[in-house]
Amino acid sequence: MRHGQRLLELLSRISGLIAVGGILALMVLTVVTVVFRAIGIAFPGTYALAELLLIPAISFALAYATMQNEHMRVTLFVDVLHHRRFRLSLKGIMLALGALFWMAVALATIREAIRRGAQGELSPIINIPVAPFRWMMATAMVLICVTLLFKVIQLFLGHDDSINTPEKLENKL
Repeated sequence: MRHGQRLLELLSRISGLIAVGGILALMVLTVVTVVFRAIGIAFPGTYALAELLLIPAISFALAYATMQNEHMRVTLFVDVLHHRRFRLSLKGIMLALGALFWMAVALATIREAIRRGAQGELSPIINIPVAPFRWMMATAMVLICVTLLFKVIQLFLGHDDSINTPEKLENKL
């Protein structure tokens, strides 16, 4: 269990770096585009390139946020429950349902990547293959699923340091 935790933490850091890299690339693209348009030079395809850069930025940011417990969750209700077993069970059920949702997204993403990859899909204007970006998204979605399932297993084994218990909330104040 500990090795799995370490591996997911490493993958989380890598996901965060990929997301930051995508955002930095978007920032550079935007600045370069604006500067060159100001002097009368326009680059065709910058919109298509920005769309492609958003895929790894958002997908891997979601994977990173999931591992860091910063994804959306119902903490207002769950964190104030005083009965630990009920609180952990409820959180585990919510995480399992979230994992099912992300599994459906991952499966749809993989199917689309296979289908569009077989067609040789290219981005408009700049003709960059889209398949690597689709597979990056699929990889990030699978990582989200694995992370959520790992967290569900941890909860049902009684290991939980991510929930803000009423005692932890009092200590924060």
